[in-house]
Amino acid sequence: MALVYGGKFEQIMSESCSPKKVGATAKKFVKLEKQHGAYAFGKFAKHFLPKPDEFSNWSKDSGAVPDHIQKRITEIISTNLRSKTPMPMMLKVGENVDASHDLHVKTFAHKGHIYIGVHMLCPNTSLK
Repeated sequence: MALVYGGKFEQIMSESCSPKKVGATAKKFVKLEKQHGAYAFGKFAKHFLPKPDEFSNWSKDSGAVPDHIQKRITEIISTNLRSKTPMPMMLKVGENVDASHDLHVKTFAHKGHIYIGVHMLCPNTSLK
């Protein structure tokens, strides 16, 4: 999954939640929840991608992410995007040092903005 969603996917998602776009993204998110029900991990990804077909294996690949990590990512994204003042978010996807998934979430300052950083680590492909 890291190789599939690391580059282009993380760039698109981080851009959608950049300081300039997070407000519009939050409005779109709330509208999507009204139309399709409560957000769950990855549920609205295709609505933010310019070419959703490029990520046609989303369900298969994202299904490998453990439930507790999916739940935590859902909580972070939905709480932030539902808030009256959503914070910019930055997504990074990479490989872990072992064969497990992991998630690191932290706030950090960058160019005058406070971000929520979401760093998802996927199983190391060199260990397969």
